[in-house]
Amino acid sequence: MYAINLTSKRYAALSGKIDTVIVPTGSFEAHGMHCPLGTDILIPERMCRDLEAAAGGDFLIAPTVNYGYTPTLAGFPGTVTIPAETLISLYAEIGSCFARWGAKNIVFMNGHGGNIAALTLACDKIATAGGTAMVISWWATYSAEILKICGTQGHAGEDETSAVLALDIAGAAGAYGAESGSLVDDAARNVHMRKVFCAPLSGPTQTAARYPEAMNGDATAATREKGEKLYAMLLEKNLEYIGRLRRGEYTDPIA
Repeated sequence: MYAINLTSKRYAALSGKIDTVIVPTGSFEAHGMHCPLGTDILIPERMCRDLEAAAGGDFLIAPTVNYGYTPTLAGFPGTVTIPAETLISLYAEIGSCFARWGAKNIVFMNGHGGNIAALTLACDKIATAGGTAMVISWWATYSAEILKICGTQGHAGEDETSAVLALDIAGAAGAYGAESGSLVDDAARNVHMRKVFCAPLSGPTQTAARYPEAMNGDATAATREKGEKLYAMLLEKNLEYIGRLRRGEYTDPIA
């Protein structure tokens, strides 16, 4: 159920009955020259729509935090980056406020890698405020499952471009006014099969090596069909992970 549609009276009535709030987090940044600047927003929002369709009465979906921490790509047109310190406070305050209004669990449905450090610290602050917080960063949390569908992963690469292509099927391209009727510019797809050898790693020359044209991976291998398979898998895994969180199943055996 989308919290943005509730009245304060209705929210109060649901407080304590719905124990989990999902907060989509993303970034407005270059994704190659072929994917939209809002890729990291659109994918978590699609995952939330799928969750709403499957189990909408089980949790609240909060408004999306659309901007993130992305200094590495700040030189590419359209990228907006927010200081990490600002985001830590923002994420922590959002989660803590929902916890004060009765939420036991906060799930950040994250679409952007640069947000992970800030989200990690925010989760600790939310715990201090009495809530339990979890971050699902889809490409990282479910990497093993993604690689059963896509041959490679990358920033605006095969997996992420496939996920955007699948949004066209769902009507997102038209809803967001895509000029060509598609969110992906097929003619601008690229391949860059190099990644950083150790992370974190930052320096004044790293962007050109890691993200020429703001991407890495193989965008040419992406398909809508792979994207739909990704979303089906993500829905199944998200329901599993959120269910475990709500049941307090926090651990796995150490192998």
